[in-house]
Amino acid sequence: MIDLRIERDPAFWSAVAAHPAVRDGLRGVAPEAIGRLAQDARIIPLAARHGGFLIQRLDALGFVGELHTLFTPEGWGREAHDAGLRMADAVFACGLRVIVTFETDHKQSRPPRTSGFVPAGAWRDSPVGQLRQWVLSEAAWKASPAYERRERCRRRSLH
Repeated sequence: MIDLRIERDPAFWSAVAAHPAVRDGLRGVAPEAIGRLAQDARIIPLAARHGGFLIQRLDALGFVGELHTLFTPEGWGREAHDAGLRMADAVFACGLRVIVTFETDHKQSRPPRTSGFVPAGAWRDSPVGQLRQWVLSEAAWKASPAYERRERCRRRSLH
């Protein structure tokens, strides 16, 4: 299982954001600016080995978070998937009830439906290009095939 950690070191996030396969998806935002986000108290910076998640709290009560996923190609696939399962558990345990994120033209940006994510609407223009918003509620996460599969594996490992 992938370990996640709170990572507030801007150098880690700047290095992930500076990778050529990641930088192209930043829509002109400097990697150093991404790195500085990790130090903002409104951000939950959850890191794995080759990247991670920056979750920005959107409301004063802490119910809604905006998810941004940054992994270098070495972390695409199994690492990002497994880290995403851990991330969902972690942010919902922190009190968030809804996660929103955006799909871009980058092939790794679409969140997994098997985790309970659903599109919030159609593609639309934004200042950074075409985007589609996706939403994951805590209830949808706990009712998802990914959550159930993970729970079955966890129960088997306890016996």
